[in-house]
Amino acid sequence: MGVAVAEQRRVCQRSGDRCAFEGCRRLLTVVDPASGEVVVLGEIAHIVAERPDGPRGMTPIADEDRNRYTNLLLLCQEHHQLVDSQEAVYTVERLRGMKEAHEAWVQDRLGAGIEDLDVVPEPVTDVLYSTLLPVERMPTHLYGASTTARFPSDVAGRARAPYVSPFILHGERLWAFQDLRDRDSPFAGDVDRASTERHTMSDWLTDPDRERLIQQLLNRSLNKLTGHRGLHLDKEHHRYFFPAERAGVSRSVSYVPLNKPSATRKVVWQPTRKKDGATRNHWFHRGVSLRFILLDRTQGSWVLAMRPELHLTLDGENPYPSKAIGRRVTRRKARLFNYDLLGEMQFWRDYLSESSARMTLRFTEASALVVSTSLLEGSVAWPGIPAEYAMPFSNVHFVDDLFSWAEGNPPEEFTDDWEESDDDLSV
Repeated sequence: MGVAVAEQRRVCQRSGDRCAFEGCRRLLTVVDPASGEVVVLGEIAHIVAERPDGPRGMTPIADEDRNRYTNLLLLCQEHHQLVDSQEAVYTVERLRGMKEAHEAWVQDRLGAGIEDLDVVPEPVTDVLYSTLLPVERMPTHLYGASTTARFPSDVAGRARAPYVSPFILHGERLWAFQDLRDRDSPFAGDVDRASTERHTMSDWLTDPDRERLIQQLLNRSLNKLTGHRGLHLDKEHHRYFFPAERAGVSRSVSYVPLNKPSATRKVVWQPTRKKDGATRNHWFHRGVSLRFILLDRTQGSWVLAMRPELHLTLDGENPYPSKAIGRRVTRRKARLFNYDLLGEMQFWRDYLSESSARMTLRFTEASALVVSTSLLEGSVAWPGIPAEYAMPFSNVHFVDDLFSWAEGNPPEEFTDDWEESDDDLSV
């Protein structure tokens, strides 16, 4: 049927000939300098699609309202494509809010004079916070030795606290950060000690296949870190999550938030409907995706990427059907805006580090993986966030005490006497 001319005119006039996408406000009719003709750059976009099979088209709405002004907004071509290609991010609620805010802005500027619409705000410099934590220290070496083990369950060796012993099996060899020649190595009974090879981590970064082995070994270390903090691993969806302490009972934990000395946060809960307070047929478990990423190969710089997630169960214990998880999680994450995301990052870095300046995994007395808990940050000059939406955020830096400093600064590894070692490999 299409949008009636009267409805198109109403949308364009209420939008002030400007793109309604938040922060854009691009002028949508311009004069072609070559021909002198007026060129229209704007497009009428549907909040709920004209047909049920279109973007957000399954949202309940009367058919006759789909092409009316209340369901339409004016966008530039770029942002029209964006909102329709990312339905999970640009929800009906978000687009309606975008339309309302933009038209209120236009009305406010028109009231003071149409010339105010062309005023470009002075750029402001803001700090941008990432979801990356810098790795301050890496093990210098990794070791490989022949093994008859073919599955991780075949390996009996485990390090004693405070040390951890991640390993991987590859090419009929066991790879680890411990010296596998050592009779006191946790894997002494799992490998042929005499076949041990030692490799320098930096040398392996020149080979993409070996780089992936390093990354796998580093990521195995995360199982130790998260296990120490009581998290479980959802192998299918590659995320760690809080388990329920008792089936059917919500759970909360204490942490240090952004804006006060302490707080508690729900980590296992059964959501309810706002309309009537009825409980839904699933449980949410707060979760996080963690993985190490090589940031700079020449410098050997690594970061720990942290992404807040949700894990779903039917009753606090039994997994929710995988096919039904996507829309439930996406709906909640689509409402997770800047300040909320930073709040989630603060929760996870505080919880995993136990409010410390760094997270340290020690493999031996002198070999360790040390991750800073200060978010990587940068700066950008841009129009800025409108004052009504801006919220303060401080990249809280945890203060070192003597104990946490010592944990993050173990003795340096010896690098010059490995070949001359007189360790008795026959034992």
